[in-house]
Amino acid sequence: MKIMLKCIAFVTVFSMLFSHTTNLLMRHDDEANEIHAFYSEPKDSIDVLYVGSSPLLRGVSPMLMWQEHGFTGYVRASALQAPVVSYGLLSESLRHQNPSLVVLLCDNIFLEYDYAEREGDLRRGLDGMKMSPEKLHIMQKVTEEDPRQSMLSYAFPLMRYHDRWKEIDLAEEEPEPLLEHSFKKGNVYLRENAPQAYQAHFMEPTGEAAPAFQEEARGYIEKSIALCKEKEIPVLLLHLPKMAWSYAQSMALQSFAEENGAMYLDLDLAENRAQLGLDPQMDYYEQGHMNLTGTVKVSRWLGNWLDERYDLPDHRNDPAYAENWNIDWAEYAQRTGLSEN
Repeated sequence: MKIMLKCIAFVTVFSMLFSHTTNLLMRHDDEANEIHAFYSEPKDSIDVLYVGSSPLLRGVSPMLMWQEHGFTGYVRASALQAPVVSYGLLSESLRHQNPSLVVLLCDNIFLEYDYAEREGDLRRGLDGMKMSPEKLHIMQKVTEEDPRQSMLSYAFPLMRYHDRWKEIDLAEEEPEPLLEHSFKKGNVYLRENAPQAYQAHFMEPTGEAAPAFQEEARGYIEKSIALCKEKEIPVLLLHLPKMAWSYAQSMALQSFAEENGAMYLDLDLAENRAQLGLDPQMDYYEQGHMNLTGTVKVSRWLGNWLDERYDLPDHRNDPAYAENWNIDWAEYAQRTGLSEN
């Protein structure tokens, strides 16, 4: 019994020290935090689930849609999200939530993903995930593609970040655990702007063919759509505004969506862009992402579009939702300045 108690005490103290040191040395960024905060959302409480790369993270505000329409949402996005990460996040999310709609950002269908070059982006997506069969699958895929990375370093991030003690002041630095609850619901808005200009004949037909789909990306997107179909959840493939895009790419994704029984919406098509009223001088953070003013315009337009086309509930008078979501909205509005609008 004494030996057992000593073992239990050792394991307990070791676990506490390991966790404390991990929280001290691990790089915490908004993306990992927002991905992790998803777990605090009550089961089956999210109406619209958004999955994909950083244009979603920067450009879609579930809180604004809550305030104007009353449906709930959460964005599980990260920079240059690998298709295997998107599929894993979707699959994991659908074990916690039963949304009325899944929105997938699929621009990465045209991109060859370099697992070695993108380790930092991979960790932004994975560090916030709890251990699960989906995370294990992603870890296996990453280490198969880049043997220099190890599964253990993803399972125990301290093994990757242990050298950071050289970069920080250990006497001043406080341990920072991953975020447990987010008032932003996955939206990481950007305030700065860099004036942009649409290139001549932007999004006009030119007769040129679109780049070929990257087969691995295509496969994971098809698996994502099939998973949603199996659960009888409609899928919207979404393209958000960015300067590096073409009419040919849009039409290729439109055909892909039709082949797979999904809806497609491109906010860069001329008719949609005109309704959005984006000002390229004011509403972009850079060519591929909205800033806060752009996020507000995109989210208001998209919220109306979604509300008109899908049977999304309005929970604003439902006490099971309203109190907590209104508290989060108040903080979101105060932090963004939307409370003054």
